[in-house]
Amino acid sequence: MASIVQQEAVSNEEMPKIAGVYYNRLNIGMPLQSDPTVNYATGKKLRQPTLEDTKINSPYNTYKYKGLPPTPICNPGIEAIKAAIWPEKTDYLYFLHPLDAPTVFSKTLEEHNANKSKWLK
Repeated sequence: MASIVQQEAVSNEEMPKIAGVYYNRLNIGMPLQSDPTVNYATGKKLRQPTLEDTKINSPYNTYKYKGLPPTPICNPGIEAIKAAIWPEKTDYLYFLHPLDAPTVFSKTLEEHNANKSKWLK
């Protein structure tokens, strides 16, 4: 978990909230859908993987396979490790990283899709 948080977070301050989102997903059996895990599987460094990349058959593809990948995807720092141990308790299930704004968190898919329309043009 810490390695995914390390690769996903824009700042140390948001790491506990991102970890909380991922634990929320795990707790309800939802795929993590983590872009950094797909990049790890493909060897690419895309801001967002392509739709084709999210279909790759790899245990690191957390769009296709539920749960954590079989190994870390990087060497996480201490802040990511702390976030994985002490995630922030939230009701959020989604987040996105706009280019020109702080990370946007949402509780429902409907809210997330509205945020995608607003922030990811």
